[in-house]
Amino acid sequence: MDQKTYDSIVAELMTLSDTWNKLYAAEKFEEMKNLATKDVAIANVQVSTSITGLIYGRQAYYDGIYQAYVGASGKEKNLLVMDYDDWEYIPLGDENHFYTIGKYTLQPNIVGVNCWLLKRESTDDPWLIYRVINN
Repeated sequence: MDQKTYDSIVAELMTLSDTWNKLYAAEKFEEMKNLATKDVAIANVQVSTSITGLIYGRQAYYDGIYQAYVGASGKEKNLLVMDYDDWEYIPLGDENHFYTIGKYTLQPNIVGVNCWLLKRESTDDPWLIYRVINN
């Protein structure tokens, strides 16, 4: 992949991440499900029934995002922000699969690392979140 293509894809992924942040801040969690593949998987060994330690599906994705927002009390409004400007963007062999890794913040006092495996079917399709790992 040449530098121009790489830069163009990273710009697209940053736009996706910015959209994610804006939807989260606007409490549009239902719309956020559409940023993920139907078979999205999230690392959550405590809840998983799979030997991989992943939980699968858009509803599980929604549940995780919403739970971060409402917190332990169920009444919090924790702002989760993907700090995508400083992420690493790593191509995975072609122009339709990328890996991202970098910090996120969850107010009031959590900083963690988020990893997304992103994919699209073709260069004409939108980028979607396929796998999520965070700590």
